[in-house]
Amino acid sequence: MEVLSWNSLFMKINLKALSLALLATLPTAAQEKSAAPPVTINETMAQIGEVMVGLFPLIVAKRELDGAQQAAVKADVARLIELFRQASPAIEQRAETYQVSYRLVVDYLESVQRILVNDDFDRGRGELYGLGPICASCHTQDTRLRTFFIGAGRARFPDDFSFAEFNYLTRNYDEAERYYDIYLSSPQPQTELDVIQPLQRLVTIYTQIRNQPGRGADKLAQYESIKTHTEETKQQLRGWVEGMRVLAKAGLGGVNQPDFKALAGYVSRYVGDLDRPLPIHVKPEQEVARVWLRGQLYRYLANRASPDEVPSLLYWLAVTDRAIGYDYYFSLADLYLKDCVFNYAASPVAQRCFAEYTEYVNYSYSGSAGEFVPPEVKDELERMQRVLRDAGR
Repeated sequence: MEVLSWNSLFMKINLKALSLALLATLPTAAQEKSAAPPVTINETMAQIGEVMVGLFPLIVAKRELDGAQQAAVKADVARLIELFRQASPAIEQRAETYQVSYRLVVDYLESVQRILVNDDFDRGRGELYGLGPICASCHTQDTRLRTFFIGAGRARFPDDFSFAEFNYLTRNYDEAERYYDIYLSSPQPQTELDVIQPLQRLVTIYTQIRNQPGRGADKLAQYESIKTHTEETKQQLRGWVEGMRVLAKAGLGGVNQPDFKALAGYVSRYVGDLDRPLPIHVKPEQEVARVWLRGQLYRYLANRASPDEVPSLLYWLAVTDRAIGYDYYFSLADLYLKDCVFNYAASPVAQRCFAEYTEYVNYSYSGSAGEFVPPEVKDELERMQRVLRDAGR
């Protein structure tokens, strides 16, 4: 759950062609013996983790970087792009939402690389910090913990919060929780965002990843007395705690792998009537329910979904995610809606995805001075319309 109410793989393997190519180039027995085994996705992600061990402390360092450190940042970003591209074939075999996050990571890194070419390191580091939540958006879709990647010690990081964040984005949730505890318990002055971000991570860990809302409520309730609260952050926290208790009382902490019909019922219950306009902002108690639902939708999409169910799941994820909000410069909800239209245009659900996307665009670009939709966004809407028209012929 990435700043709740506070803010806010394109290549497809041609298996037939690949099979023919392999038949034409079958290795000899000697070659087979000496050939290196293919790199697995876990091994690639472990290598990405090792790069992040060196890069992340430089991203969050509260000082100027010297020449050698600037060169290291450029080299690390180039290496990350290489490694993520290497992961492409494995990501293509994962659920649609993993692929959305994957494409976003690669595009994002390439954008940062263009910034660093111009030696704009202040801006580049700020953008790189946004990479963490993007990675977390993929990692929190399942309950796996890191395996090959060992991690890094606290001494390499400038403060407890950045170390907690590093462990959160690399799936070491126990260590992340430990250092969020230390950070929240410290007497140092903190802004509202400094207070709310670690609490949000804990809500995601307990509600979405571990599916233990009852334990999560007990955990979060311990933070109601921290001295750095404002009245606003305290009310937000109380709402989350109440929402987690409601989930636990309903027995949802024990729900595991609901079927498609059950998921539709949860969407109706926690998101609302999809035939009516949905709220952009919801209460903290409702946010927590949506975070729980998001985890259920992710797991079903990854493990059980049939192709004809995917458009509905993308739509449900988008409307579920929409009211949770983000603390980075993108919206996965928008990306899910566009994926629904471009990849499943023949599905009746694609029209709903387009309508939802259009409504939110109009909302996002409306203000006191009227409505101004940027040309590139208008072009995207027109392209979506063309795809839907072509699919309907």
